[in-house]
Amino acid sequence: MSELAFLLLLFCLPAAIGFHMAKRRGKNPFLWGLLSGIIPFFLVVLRMRHKPLDRKNAPSR
Repeated sequence: MSELAFLLLLFCLPAAIGFHMAKRRGKNPFLWGLLSGIIPFFLVVLRMRHKPLDRKNAPSR
């Protein structure tokens, strides 16, 4: 695998996923995309800690 393809998979793919998830959840997509690109663990944080996409299945408060 070439170095460029490896770097794209390592940094750009998690950043794009984080950007998309944050945009759908109403969060700052640029911040979450940057954080996810640098440290992909933030994808898990974004997935677990923030409001769900589907409000029908969300627990009522």
